[in-house]
Amino acid sequence: MEHKSARAKVQAFGGFLTAMVIPNIGAFIAWGFITALFIPTGWMPNEHFAKIVGPMITYLLPVMIGSTGGHLVGGKRGAVMGGIGTIGVIIGADIPMFLGSMIMGPLGGLVIKHIDRLLDKRIPAG
Repeated sequence: MEHKSARAKVQAFGGFLTAMVIPNIGAFIAWGFITALFIPTGWMPNEHFAKIVGPMITYLLPVMIGSTGGHLVGGKRGAVMGGIGTIGVIIGADIPMFLGSMIMGPLGGLVIKHIDRLLDKRIPAG
């Protein structure tokens, strides 16, 4: 049995965190464009479009990251649990919860994975 070095463990953990963010990079780019264009000090200020910026950074982006983290650990059901857990973290804070989403997303996926494993033989399919 091989023992991983500390460096390999840190790199694997960094790769896992990256796997949560990279699939959502398009949403971050879209948020950046919307912010640069439509906020009051932007290139084409528009008060209606500018209202999207706050909810996107507070709710949408963290939930997307949490859902992706849950999906990595627990599949599609893990993605749902990761999103639900991330919403709980978001509601409890006043700032965008990116770190919280990177914790609660995979944790939600892990929880549903274990629940599914426990109930697999007890509940019939269908």
